[in-house]
Amino acid sequence: MRQFPLKAKFRQFSLNETHGLRDTVIVPSVKGTPLLKYGKHAYYFYNFKTGKCVCVEIKHLDIIKPGLPLFIKALKRKNTVWTKLKLFFERFHYGFNFLEQIMLMTVPHTIVSTGNGKFIVNLWSYVGYIEVDCRAKTVSYVIDEERHQDNQVLGSQQWYDYDSDELYYMTYSLPESLQKKNDPFRSVSCRILKDNRQTGATQEIWSGPLTDYLHDIQVNKTRRYCVVCELGMFLDRSGSIIPSKVLVIDMKHRKEWIISRFIVAAHAQFDPEDPDVIYFSNHNFKFVPSSYTALLRNATYNIKFNGPASVFKYRLASDGPQEIGVFTDPNMFRLTNFHVFMHRGNKILAAMGFPNFIYFVDANTMTFIKKIEVSHGKSYKYFWKNIQCVIGTLSPSSDGEKLFVQTTRSFQIIDIERGTLDHIQPLFFNHSCANHMQTASDTDW
Repeated sequence: MRQFPLKAKFRQFSLNETHGLRDTVIVPSVKGTPLLKYGKHAYYFYNFKTGKCVCVEIKHLDIIKPGLPLFIKALKRKNTVWTKLKLFFERFHYGFNFLEQIMLMTVPHTIVSTGNGKFIVNLWSYVGYIEVDCRAKTVSYVIDEERHQDNQVLGSQQWYDYDSDELYYMTYSLPESLQKKNDPFRSVSCRILKDNRQTGATQEIWSGPLTDYLHDIQVNKTRRYCVVCELGMFLDRSGSIIPSKVLVIDMKHRKEWIISRFIVAAHAQFDPEDPDVIYFSNHNFKFVPSSYTALLRNATYNIKFNGPASVFKYRLASDGPQEIGVFTDPNMFRLTNFHVFMHRGNKILAAMGFPNFIYFVDANTMTFIKKIEVSHGKSYKYFWKNIQCVIGTLSPSSDGEKLFVQTTRSFQIIDIERGTLDHIQPLFFNHSCANHMQTASDTDW
């Protein structure tokens, strides 16, 4: 691994209300400026124990630059100015133009807390990840040079084992991935790896042909099962979305299974009580390419819903994964985020639905409890255009009493029992691509 500093701006402001919470909540997002709505990464670290929030801002261009030579190399071209200019006239995955493709690969996606005020920010599919040290107020770009030489990029998520100080992650071949624009059914070489952060040793968990855009990795409490999800939205000849792949690895008995059941199976979460039960998201939407001007103006991707979203429940066993439940609703679209957690002795599944809805489900029976609409969903004027606030991400508090919610214009705390708003923190300028926030216990910084 090669690590080098990134120039970042640290801003700190006070949280007027902490509601007795003892969590740190981290939100990775993309932040606009008055002239360019897609100009920065902005990571928010809400420390409710100390009553402060730290916002870390990085130029998006500084995130992009280190990976451009690898992207050009994967296309088997020379890294010249003319080559770079020609990229702006080409189409890539999902029919994306070059700017859409690079933005897709470099938006902040998930956060991993590694303790002592240090947090890893994962990008969607790029050459490295960002490490933020909230104590030292430093930011580093960590690039996997060995994988870089093999033309591999990282997946969108890492899983950290606090007990052993090991980091599980995914890689896939970028050249093979780029060939999928011509053959969407093409397999892509992938690896599942584990790094010991103390010794620097790397262990291969699995390798083989699978797919690209590896989007989530989860390991259960017994360290028996490792599950990897794909964010797949490629279309077949009829225009239908090709089901995503989910790889289930039994690391103890050296078995593996692939589930091809979901339309955009981007995320998974293990049950908080039963280590062999897991939940999968079924996002059910596809990307629609847009023009350069529309992309810069709206700072978001166009999407088209393929139908209602859903959450599937599976049990992992020696003879393979077994489907044991599903929840859906005719009006639950996109989904993006869901969490399963304990609330006052009950196991709750909370899932967001576009644009401003949160569904609460009994996770034992996978049945509907209630649906709330997030307040503060009015439109805001951005120069000449009205922009609606929409949910970007959510996460429950560690005690299961509150739900943290990020919209494009605010950070909110919602009381789960009452379904009411407890706190709202307005955010200046439009925020987009607020992906997967995390609630962490690391507050001593």
